[in-house]
Amino acid sequence: DIGIAEIENRIPEIDADAGDSLYDPQYNHLTYYLDNALRAQYLFKRDVHYVVQEGQVIIVDDFTGRLMPGRRYSDGLHEAIEAKEGVAVKRETITVATITLQNYFRLYEKLAGMTGTAVTDAEEFDKIYELGVTPLPTNVEYIVKTGSMGLVEQKQKADGAEVIHYVDPSSREPVFFKRTDFPDQVYGTEDAKNHAIVREIKYYHDKGQPVLVGTTSVEHSEVIARMLQREKIAHNVLNAKIHQSEALVVAQAGRKSAVTISTNMAGRGTDILLGGNAEGLAAETLEREMFDRNVLTQLALKLVTEGEAAARETAARSNKLSEHLVDGLLQVRARFDAALVEIEEIQVIGFLAKTLQEPYQVDYNDILTMLRAVRGGRLGEARQFVEQIGKDVALVDEALRLWELYTRYQHVQTDERQLAQFLAEVLFDQHYTARAAVIRAVMADDVAEARQIVDSIPGMEQSVVDRIVEIRRQAKTERKSVWELGGLHVIGSERHESRRIDNQLRGRAARQGDPGSSRFFLSLEDDLMKRFGGERLKNFMSRTNIPDDMPIESGVLDRLIASSQERLEGYNFDMRKNVVEYDDVMNMQRQAIYDERRAILLGEEIDADTKIQEAFAATINELVDNYVVNYRDYVRGEIERAIIAFSTDATDEINLPGVLRQVRRLLPDVVTLDREELEALRSDRLTDRFMRLAYENEENGTNLYQLLQAMGRFLPLLPPVPNLASLAGRKSGQLQARDSARRDYLAHVETLFNDLLAEHIDADRRDKIWREAEAEIDRAFQQFKVEGLSTRNAAGLQLRFRRQAEDAVRELLLESLAALDGDALVVALNDYVQTQQDKWRAQIGDEEYERFQRHLLLSAIDREWRDYLTAMDDLRREIGLEAIGQRDPKVEYKRRSFEMFADMRHNIEKDVAARYFSQIAGHQAFIQKQQAEQAYQVQAQDAGYQVVQRSQGRGVELRRDVPKVGRNDPCPCGSGKKYKQCHMRSDLQKQQAGGNGQATDGTGRKKSRRRRR
Repeated sequence: DIGIAEIENRIPEIDADAGDSLYDPQYNHLTYYLDNALRAQYLFKRDVHYVVQEGQVIIVDDFTGRLMPGRRYSDGLHEAIEAKEGVAVKRETITVATITLQNYFRLYEKLAGMTGTAVTDAEEFDKIYELGVTPLPTNVEYIVKTGSMGLVEQKQKADGAEVIHYVDPSSREPVFFKRTDFPDQVYGTEDAKNHAIVREIKYYHDKGQPVLVGTTSVEHSEVIARMLQREKIAHNVLNAKIHQSEALVVAQAGRKSAVTISTNMAGRGTDILLGGNAEGLAAETLEREMFDRNVLTQLALKLVTEGEAAARETAARSNKLSEHLVDGLLQVRARFDAALVEIEEIQVIGFLAKTLQEPYQVDYNDILTMLRAVRGGRLGEARQFVEQIGKDVALVDEALRLWELYTRYQHVQTDERQLAQFLAEVLFDQHYTARAAVIRAVMADDVAEARQIVDSIPGMEQSVVDRIVEIRRQAKTERKSVWELGGLHVIGSERHESRRIDNQLRGRAARQGDPGSSRFFLSLEDDLMKRFGGERLKNFMSRTNIPDDMPIESGVLDRLIASSQERLEGYNFDMRKNVVEYDDVMNMQRQAIYDERRAILLGEEIDADTKIQEAFAATINELVDNYVVNYRDYVRGEIERAIIAFSTDATDEINLPGVLRQVRRLLPDVVTLDREELEALRSDRLTDRFMRLAYENEENGTNLYQLLQAMGRFLPLLPPVPNLASLAGRKSGQLQARDSARRDYLAHVETLFNDLLAEHIDADRRDKIWREAEAEIDRAFQQFKVEGLSTRNAAGLQLRFRRQAEDAVRELLLESLAALDGDALVVALNDYVQTQQDKWRAQIGDEEYERFQRHLLLSAIDREWRDYLTAMDDLRREIGLEAIGQRDPKVEYKRRSFEMFADMRHNIEKDVAARYFSQIAGHQAFIQKQQAEQAYQVQAQDAGYQVVQRSQGRGVELRRDVPKVGRNDPCPCGSGKKYKQCHMRSDLQKQQAGGNGQATDGTGRKKSRRRRR
């Protein structure tokens, strides 16, 4: 209440006349901001629900504990959290499409999946997707059950858990193990639980077993990490803050005495191999022991700036470098320098054509065509062309890579530091790729291939292969040791709401028959225990004097926890099912909209002409009905809506300033009424008072003027007035120019009049209306005196002339509108729209006109659909309040969403009509500009030039993209023939077909033209 009072005290700062109620309709948006501010401050916690990194708020996945960069909370909540944390507040995101995962999966005709943890959610799979869940035995269970290896199951008890392993009868040695799940331990407090977890970690760490600790939040993982630091236990932390090396950390979590702390599901999808992942260990070791990109860059810089001798001396002093690397850098530079010499002679495009022609077996002219498309950024066109000539589209990607590479080498010549960086990057990429290939070869027991790879890379020693072989041997030895110690031990720091998540954590241990174990630690302060009996257990512990650090282990307690999880799973399932039921309503609407968009895009089933005509017809019918046929009812409805919107139900008070602002559009004379008199009136009396103005509007024809204004928002009704002020700059012929402008303007207005209304009015009345309008327009032109016209008075005269001319045309239209009834007016306006559309179709051509129609329809649908999604989100949040009025929220949601969907459809039609004539002129201008640029590019390229932006100033310039070749020079295609005997004839034919503006004779020489004297 104190906070609300403070906000209401500050409302007058926004509008002194607006009142002081936070719940006034015009301040509804403030409650939205306040609600988000409270949620951000008190419900969303840093390092639990989100983290702040590099000035950004990044969401943490509740289930996996992973960061979700790029994802943002909706409805302004993310912006509120950004304001809370003091980082830059980005613009609120706009939802352009939405679908629940359930309905997304339902789009597929066939559904199937495989997971190790689906049994606990079998009911949900059945009810939502109609999918049955079939549990399959593990490979070990299958081997034991079939008896293929003759293994015998042995059981024994250990620490309250059943230990099962499968032994070979002949050797009595265990071959496979089943995971040992120790009973949960429940402690009185969170602190006691954490100390117990650390004791458990220390026990297994000292024993030599690897330990994986699963936590439910970033915050808890950091608490455990700090406690382990105090105990001086080495460990790795993997959470939403430290996720870059996730796969690497998890892969090595099975090494001897390793301790890994991970949020819930981080690292899933990566097997934890006992003894460590040999391939990952080899990659990590090589990265640590060998040179990195920065070290090689420093060596390259020494080579470029101080010479070869200094670089060799530097390499000899470093334990990570060798003189062979200097040789490698020199080889890279020599190769690119040789290419640069050739590029200076025949340009990049000519060099690449030569380079790629032989490996890909492509005709020289074809490869030039492809390269020109690549250079222009038209990669799709280039790929399409390569497919047409029957070649691999990988050619386009290779051409793009080489183009960027050689172009970059050209640019770095003037900067020694950039040149060194370029050389180092090229050589390092070779080494990096080779390292991975060597590791794969050794892991596949192909040491000979690994040694061949090393020999082919300058600066790489054979000792690398020996090091990888040794790492692999050590991993095998360590695996055996960890296997004998009992494998990976998994510790869960808290039970999750879903048993499936707990099972996934436990499933990290005892993979593929390896030994392993797990245990969960809980406290009565955990969220799950608080919800289901935690307080009762705490009271029981205090009454029986059980210390907080003494664990409670009981089968009854385990069943209570399992039951609690089942109830929570059921609750969460009901929530998801509820979401699906609500989304099913939108799913049908979504399908209808997407089907319509697809039909418009493909030009199938839907006729764009018909859709646009329907949009105009609906808009025209609505306008004529509102302003002519049922004007009084329309105004009354708008007045009543305004009064309801600006009234307070509790006190029956009316916010008069808001009402006046709302109705002033229809009743402009409302500003002349006495405010004190209006404030004393009740809502019904206020409506009657406003309606008197509506009657007056109808009597004096103001409603027709309002109709004309409304029509002018989407129809071109007022032709552009000529700029007579420009005559001030003429020294003579001003009268003739004015008369010429008058004739043109009258012709334009008459054409408009004839197209719009003349055919629908009686001939005598038509002539009378036109004569009066013509006289008024003539008078406006006559009153624009050219005598004494100067640049000083031209602007004022033009303003007065424009006002007179537009008033004359407006009066012409009003007189015409008054001569027609509602039905005739609808027919006249629809005919006018059709006439204007036919003119535009003839002007820009059928193909471009249809493209414009598709663009117009799609953009209107997309805009209105976005707004509709936002409105539906608001409705979904508010619909639960219907239960207070004893109404079923789901039924009300369906009813109101149906009404809103119909309104959205209507708004699409209005949007199409409103934007049609305002956008088609811009579309025509864009087409003309695009066609001119395209023709210019084609002509230039056919002539052997490229069009490039000037390095300084504006405009473009032409440059040759291939060298000028003489008749007797060698052909650039590399055939060895003379140019005149190879490609000269085909090149000349292309130039002539390209219409480059120069006439040529059969040999390609310009035809001489005699100059007239």
